[in-house]
Amino acid sequence: MVASRGVGATAKDPRRGLLVLADGVHAAFAAGAVAELARTGTSWDRGAGAGLGAHVALLAVLGETAEAERRWTREASLGCPMFESRLGVARRGIGDPRGVTLLPDPWSLAGWLDPAGLAEHLAPETAAVPKRLTQRGATMMVAVEDLTSGAAEWVDLGRVEASEAGTILRGAAAFPAGWGPESDTPGGATRLLWGGVGLAFRGAMPWAGDGREWDVVCGFPVPAVARPALGGALLELLQRRSEASAADAVVRLIDGPDGNRLRVVAPTDSAWRSWSGRDGADLGVEYPLPWERNGELTAAAVRFGAFAAHAVATGPEIGAHAPAFARPRGSPSGGGS
Repeated sequence: MVASRGVGATAKDPRRGLLVLADGVHAAFAAGAVAELARTGTSWDRGAGAGLGAHVALLAVLGETAEAERRWTREASLGCPMFESRLGVARRGIGDPRGVTLLPDPWSLAGWLDPAGLAEHLAPETAAVPKRLTQRGATMMVAVEDLTSGAAEWVDLGRVEASEAGTILRGAAAFPAGWGPESDTPGGATRLLWGGVGLAFRGAMPWAGDGREWDVVCGFPVPAVARPALGGALLELLQRRSEASAADAVVRLIDGPDGNRLRVVAPTDSAWRSWSGRDGADLGVEYPLPWERNGELTAAAVRFGAFAAHAVATGPEIGAHAPAFARPRGSPSGGGS
């Protein structure tokens, strides 16, 4: 867990802002973290998110952090059906006959994971989102990119048509090695919406011009940790680059002028060892990859997120179990903890 300079714990925080950055299964860590922050007395009236973390942030500003945690715990107990590949779905569709080999066409495969599971996961929040945000007096910004035009923006879910909210959330959840872009045709013009954690840093941060203190919950390690088992697949390498860049950007935020009003919760090597109770525990080896389908690891990520958030929220200035956030000596911005 990580906490920024100058942000101490209080018995009950005033309403504040929440930014959640998480792709794929890393949203499980975020769900556990925001649920624990809420249990320690934190509430939010402004939310923002990138990747599937946007859905966690939306539930948080709607006052439903327990539901976010419950849904990810259930996903883990079912073996993470949301992370079934398109290839797996196709194989089941033909009865998996002997002697038949299915090969994806890289020129037509929009995404590795089948979108049906994602749509089902998001379905309860795709109806009446603008109305629910307005009734609660909350705002929710989601980072998306229109690949057709090349424009990236923060979309205010409170200002879109109710029917568009699901499209925005599904588009935000798209990431390399995960779900493909979401196709949409507003006004008859086709657009492809893309997401992922890296989009949060394409422009101004959501707290620009806002005097609130903000919680920043990251599903990826900050600073970036070594991933010795990294494969050579292009989509996997693109996702690795996106996460490492996002981790570096978070470090710069903590060190920058806004650092004193940010409280950051993210996986770190020291937190993983403390939570697991094993001196030899290795976050870079054991922490799940965003597209990984593993119910046991997903359940662990939920619990680990709660542990990390509790330490930051209830400990001294930088968290009860965490050393001061600092880069490794000799490192410009990341590469370990």
